[in-house]
Amino acid sequence: MNQKRRGFTLIELIIVITIIGILALVAIPKYFANIEKARKGEAVSTMRSIREALMGYYSVNNAYPAAGTFPIIVIVDSETVLTVAQPLSGNFTYTYTATVITATKVTGTYTYTMDIASGSVTQT
Repeated sequence: MNQKRRGFTLIELIIVITIIGILALVAIPKYFANIEKARKGEAVSTMRSIREALMGYYSVNNAYPAAGTFPIIVIVDSETVLTVAQPLSGNFTYTYTATVITATKVTGTYTYTMDIASGSVTQT
């Protein structure tokens, strides 16, 4: 009576677990890098909105609003054209002066700075 055995040997299971571990070692850092890339996109997008509001405010009032004041409201011909409230991001806090907009990561690990005049973004 010849019976066929079903299942996996211990060696086969160890090989599969090793392969899964190697794939995880490669995939996890890529995953976290993509999360940081998305956070940068969030910060830059919000800073662009703030920049547009500041530029609109400047074009109407020939001056920037007081540094760090939210909301920024641009009014033309008694109509509200653009409003930017304090961004409610769990990842960054935003501030601005007459020359730069700053997005500081809540954990304080890095900061993005946007020059209002040129719109260029740098990381510090």
